[in-house]
Amino acid sequence: MKQSARHAWLTARGPVLALLGVAAAYALSNVLDGFGWQAGLGLVAFLATVLTVGVFAFRMHPEDAVEEAATAIRAALTVAFAVAALTATFLTALTVSTNPTTT
Repeated sequence: MKQSARHAWLTARGPVLALLGVAAAYALSNVLDGFGWQAGLGLVAFLATVLTVGVFAFRMHPEDAVEEAATAIRAALTVAFAVAALTATFLTALTVSTNPTTT
């Protein structure tokens, strides 16, 4: 039981770090609305949050914290792009099937 809980925590800490980093970047971007360096400061806030929480709260090496957060974000982007591609394919099929071309 203890080993499965540890495995679940080790699996979940990457997405937790990513969500905390994204939340910090989003909060900072709301505060700095219209500021020219908004995207750069959002990235700095993301990395600072991931490193701080990873190193001090989760007792990870800095490289591992960034790598796990990046892996979680990569997985989320992969799913998002797959959903977008499937949606585009479905909508294209619907459009072609309902509007046949005449020659």
